[in-house]
Amino acid sequence: MAGEPTTLNTAQTIAQALREQILSGELAPNTRVTQRDLAAKFGFSPMPARDAVKMLLAEGLVVQEGSKTIIVAPVNGEDFIEIMDMRTLLEPRALELSIPKLTDGDLAEARAALALSGTTRDPRQVVANHWAFHRALYRRAGRPRLLNLIEQHHNLLARYLLPSWAQFGVMDEWAPDELELMELVEQQRVPEAVQWLRNDLGLARERVIQPSRQ
Repeated sequence: MAGEPTTLNTAQTIAQALREQILSGELAPNTRVTQRDLAAKFGFSPMPARDAVKMLLAEGLVVQEGSKTIIVAPVNGEDFIEIMDMRTLLEPRALELSIPKLTDGDLAEARAALALSGTTRDPRQVVANHWAFHRALYRRAGRPRLLNLIEQHHNLLARYLLPSWAQFGVMDEWAPDELELMELVEQQRVPEAVQWLRNDLGLARERVIQPSRQ
């Protein structure tokens, strides 16, 4: 029993390192991932490497191709549309449940995240700052499974907000758009805030898929 927490922690360490490599683009889409290579790379036994792969399979960052081959999940238009469809289903519900329970501290945290808009041009940091704003607004939903699914789909979406996609994703100056949502939340105008979010997610989806149709 004493070794189990160590094995779990090791698997989480490997999973986090792989997650970062995938989200940063260091591990390109369709790259093969093997437990043996992971074990050798990180200097651990195959068991935690296997568990790390299972974690990323559950998150959708890697996928199974054939009976044994695991690859980094492809990046394509169909995948993006599915991610955005899931976001449009999940995030408005989380916001609806969360708004009545938000504390002054939550609202202050969201406002602080808004203030970070335009402070960096690094695409990954822009995305992180923008997500910190939304996370603060969703956190009181009281639905751990819902919030976990939202977090997973945010990680999947982050792959589309790397430099080559950033022109269609979150802009460096994103606060002016989100300020309207912030004010609706502060005023406890739940239906309007939920509809605003749905509309915004729809616009974000179209920014990516419209150029691909031309």
